Amino acid sequence: MRLRDVFIEALRELGIDCISTEIRRIVESKDPIQTMANYVIMGRADVCRGLKGYVFRINSCKNPAYVGKCKDPILRRDDLLERANFPYIVIDCSLFNLHSEKEKRKIVLQVQQSLGVVRKFMWDEMLVVTHKDLGFGLYYPSTSDFIRDRGLRRVILLDPNGDCIFKGQKADCYIVGGIVDKSGEKRGWTSKIRENLEKEGVDVESMRIELRGDVVGVPDRINTIVEIILRVVLDGEDVEVAVRSVQSNLVARWRLRKEIPKRTIRIDVKRPFRVVRKSEFENFKWLNLRKKDFYDVCSELGYLVLDDEWLERILRLSSYDGRRYIFKV
Repeated sequence: MRLRDVFIEALRELGIDCISTEIRRIVESKDPIQTMANYVIMGRADVCRGLKGYVFRINSCKNPAYVGKCKDPILRRDDLLERANFPYIVIDCSLFNLHSEKEKRKIVLQVQQSLGVVRKFMWDEMLVVTHKDLGFGLYYPSTSDFIRDRGLRRVILLDPNGDCIFKGQKADCYIVGGIVDKSGEKRGWTSKIRENLEKEGVDVESMRIELRGDVVGVPDRINTIVEIILRVVLDGEDVEVAVRSVQSNLVARWRLRKEIPKRTIRIDVKRPFRVVRKSEFENFKWLNLRKKDFYDVCSELGYLVLDDEWLERILRLSSYDGRRYIFKV
């Protein structure tokens, strides 16, 4: 359930069957109802009786309302806050200063994009950035202080080296490391965040997101991790579906490079070479792969992709010694 669903439920309980607004940013947004809910819960507008501007129908329009400002609102920020029970997303930037300048810029960009993701599901105040004020979301000097001040009980840190697998377990707060690794030297850094929190007396559960038994293929951008969490926890999506929904072709190719060697066949003619059945592409529908990606990865690894029928003819004319096919010319 997203904030838009809570908003619609509140309107229905008030008997409102259509909602309107003159606020241009709401009208032009991709999800006007979610944007309306954001305006109300952020205190930038209220829900009032009457009809103004562009109309968005819930059912009929016998009992209309509008999002804007009025003297006697029927739904305000506090009313919506009482109904909204959502988890915080904390981006811990305690290791920010250990990054290169280029990596720092990427962290800022990904945190900004994370705010856009949070707005699709919840609202700005549910994104918390700690240790470093990047100008997006709610800033807090430290993650441990935030957790204590809000009295949060269950806290989950998303870590590729986590102790157990994330399957959508509910929590008051999900922590994502504000880490970008362009040098390939920052493995284990997210685990340092957990170690530091535990030293400060904060209990944290460490969980990893896996795709079919491996963290390879799971997007590592901060904003994509945030979206996976919210899709699984709030929308009830399966983790694999959520991962695939945000997985880039580049990340899918990383996983294919690991998987495709298991599906090759060795054939010896004058020298050994490995082939892949053309139909193997169909076995990777769980990755965001184009056929071009499939062929390119096979080419990079030195594998020859053959039509299934031609490959079967070659294998029938070859002898098999338990690990390879030997084709005699």
